[in-house]
Amino acid sequence: MFLNTARGENVVLYLKNGDKVTGAVMSEYTNRVVLSNSWSKELSVPLSEIKKREITGVATVTNAPVPTNFLARLRSNLLSTNAVVPPLFKHWKGQAEVGVDLTYSTIQQQMYHGSFTLSYERPYASNSKLFFRNTTDFLAEYGKTEQNVQRTNGAGGTVSVPVTVTSANQIGGSDKTSFDVSRRWYLFNLGGAGYDQIRGIKLHIEDGPGAGYRLLTASNLTMNLEGGANYQIQNRTDDTHIRDLFFRAAENVNWKMTPRTTFAESFEFYPRVNFDEYRTRLEATLSYNLWRYVYLNLSVRDSYDTDPVPGTSANELLVHSALGVKF
Repeated sequence: MFLNTARGENVVLYLKNGDKVTGAVMSEYTNRVVLSNSWSKELSVPLSEIKKREITGVATVTNAPVPTNFLARLRSNLLSTNAVVPPLFKHWKGQAEVGVDLTYSTIQQQMYHGSFTLSYERPYASNSKLFFRNTTDFLAEYGKTEQNVQRTNGAGGTVSVPVTVTSANQIGGSDKTSFDVSRRWYLFNLGGAGYDQIRGIKLHIEDGPGAGYRLLTASNLTMNLEGGANYQIQNRTDDTHIRDLFFRAAENVNWKMTPRTTFAESFEFYPRVNFDEYRTRLEATLSYNLWRYVYLNLSVRDSYDTDPVPGTSANELLVHSALGVKF
């Protein structure tokens, strides 16, 4: 069990591979400690690599020789664009991204999209290994398509007429609050609202509780399984109004493939309580760290409804690339 160390105190970290490093504590997070010494102003050491720590007193600059192996790799990572960047806030993390998809040919198309995620995570005062978490997500998409359509004129000939149609127009947001009840189990409540003009949804509202289980908890790979209930309201453009209770089964995966590359995936399955109809949501994102806080993201989102608005498709598939900023 590690002791919390005050900012500015001098410590010796004994690593699991036999190395040790001395420095002043600049900050400490749930998964790493950031030190400063004569070798580096900001050295981030993962807690998973620390065997024990020893507080030596007031911070001083030391000229002690620097061990090799693991610490050499840390220094190489720190000096490269691949360095681990500490979050700007202790309990808050966020991500914002914007993107534009353009096509200029026989058909001209512009698609603008953006998303924002803000999460808060704080350990319990009674048990630092259990957490309270809240995550808010927001996305918006707008697109239009322009093409020339051949139409008959009054003289019996044809004329090319430009036509512009809206190909995307949606806004959505969700908020999820969870409470750990053990290292593996947690309880949550998930709510959301939005609209989608193309799919004929004037307003969609949902809310419901559930429970989750952490199936995988490796440092570079996590997987959660969730189940619960979800009450949904949909006001549609065909003047129908749906209010019904759905079950919810879901899973999400986060895989740190390399120090620069992360893959995240989530899938949600919503069968109605009578099991006659269902809805699904799938999202997968491949994220590559370009430089410090800047990422290049490739996302795939798919939504399916067995009972769509008449005249609309049951399935919607979106593929986007965007620049993102994590903080």
